[in-house]
Amino acid sequence: ADANGIAEDLTPDQIRDLKRSIEDIENPIRYVIYSEVLPGRRWRLFLNVSDDTWCDDINTATLFKAEHIAKLVCKEYSGGRKRGLSIAKITTRNSKRKVVKYFRW
Repeated sequence: ADANGIAEDLTPDQIRDLKRSIEDIENPIRYVIYSEVLPGRRWRLFLNVSDDTWCDDINTATLFKAEHIAKLVCKEYSGGRKRGLSIAKITTRNSKRKVVKYFRW
């Protein structure tokens, strides 16, 4: 292993990919899909894709690493309509989920 603790038999491309993957894992930013039950009333339901359920507890929501993937799933669940479902950017720092910003589109 070299000074960074990386095996010497890895190619530069493999090392770059590995470092990128580690950075992605360590990044606490994730995205969730939500629906406003009563717009403007702050009552939101979050999507759990694996169970195909909605819940008011953000801790049960499916996390997406990439915003564009969350948007694609959101579009699929909304039947192609732009109204109804939205994306929230959250942080998972300290193993707690907290909304950073709600996006409406």
